[in-house]
Amino acid sequence: MKIFSRTLGLRSLCSLATVIALAACAGNDSSADRSADQTPMSQRDTGTMSSMGGMQGMQGMTDNSMMTQMQSHMRMMDGMRPDSMLATLPTHRQMVANMIAGFNKDMRDMNMTSDNAWNSTVDSLRQDLTRMTEMSASELQQFMSAHAARVSRLMGSHQAMMKDMKM
Repeated sequence: MKIFSRTLGLRSLCSLATVIALAACAGNDSSADRSADQTPMSQRDTGTMSSMGGMQGMQGMTDNSMMTQMQSHMRMMDGMRPDSMLATLPTHRQMVANMIAGFNKDMRDMNMTSDNAWNSTVDSLRQDLTRMTEMSASELQQFMSAHAARVSRLMGSHQAMMKDMKM
């Protein structure tokens, strides 16, 4: 039992160190500025693209490399053990928030309006990000497939809209 406790304690310590390191790399999030914003939830920025580690200088999600990174991240999350998934949650939340902000920026820059399906998916993802913080590791693992489907749906919708705008 002591060996199990030490191993679990060591894993928790390593997970905590990883989360702290990842959070430090993620940059600052000005959530206080957004809380006073009266803009509808689906039109609000939820972070900046430059704050996402490894993605500096990218001005939106139209760049395929950023879409590829998000898809790769979602595949990685899918293969994680519940405790690892829970430890990675802060980084995941930041990445999804940055993705939404990038999508909204792209749409604003192109004078595009969002439809009800878009707004619903964005709102659902924001609710996911809030609810996920209150979940246990096993609950998070069970929830992740539905969340991943919503992330995928939003990325596909954005890709289709951008493709239509280029035609």
